[in-house]
Amino acid sequence: VEQARRTPFVWGVSDCCLFACDCVQAMTGVDPAAWFRGRYKTRRGATRALKAFAGGGLESAAVRIATELNVPEVPPVQAQRGDVVLLSVPSCPPENLALGICLGGHHAAQGPGGITNVPLAYAVRAWRV
Repeated sequence: VEQARRTPFVWGVSDCCLFACDCVQAMTGVDPAAWFRGRYKTRRGATRALKAFAGGGLESAAVRIATELNVPEVPPVQAQRGDVVLLSVPSCPPENLALGICLGGHHAAQGPGGITNVPLAYAVRAWRV
């Protein structure tokens, strides 16, 4: 998280999905974004890649990844440090959703100027890592 703190948002390089997947890879050694890397460079490309991967958007992709990695879903209020969270963030195009990582007292997600702290109440789904 600290290495990415000041990294600007770039589709396909440092976006919310890849940030969360990079964190999971750092913790587990498994890259949940292996299928996505290098497949898109724009918001439109990300939308197409998500649809090709999971038949839907970011939430569908997160569910597919969690299922393939046998990562259990937990209620968002039970998310612990290091868990992946799906966040409802109105400023995140195109679905108003973002993936982040629980840091205990708040969540972290990739924003335009780097990693942004997101209130716990924004989590709509969570997976134990």
